Amino acid sequence: MSHHTPLEADRHLVGAMAQGDSEALRTLHERHGRTVYALAYGILVDPTDAEEVVSETFAYVWQAARRWVEAADQPVSGWLKEIARSRARGLLLAREWPGRLVPVRAQGAYFMLEEIQ
Repeated sequence: MSHHTPLEADRHLVGAMAQGDSEALRTLHERHGRTVYALAYGILVDPTDAEEVVSETFAYVWQAARRWVEAADQPVSGWLKEIARSRARGLLLAREWPGRLVPVRAQGAYFMLEEIQ
């Protein structure tokens, strides 16, 4: 099956991921991993944190692929950037206000919760 545009190819990959195709995830990572890293690094200015954001972004995409396919109201690249930006800002907030906010990992996603004292 041929895909005429990158947008169509990305949508096909997410659709395949929704069906459990891990090779589609690898391909999506190859296509967009550098962009996600660059965005995260631009916010965090830390290579280790940026790599963590890349990993979290693609882990989330794997888990949420089916929901995205059902909604599909934006390009995949925009969705990836939105997720990465959110993850990076969460790490940045945790770094800037230690003790006030803590990252909590739940089902492959990070959430920011106020620390109970």
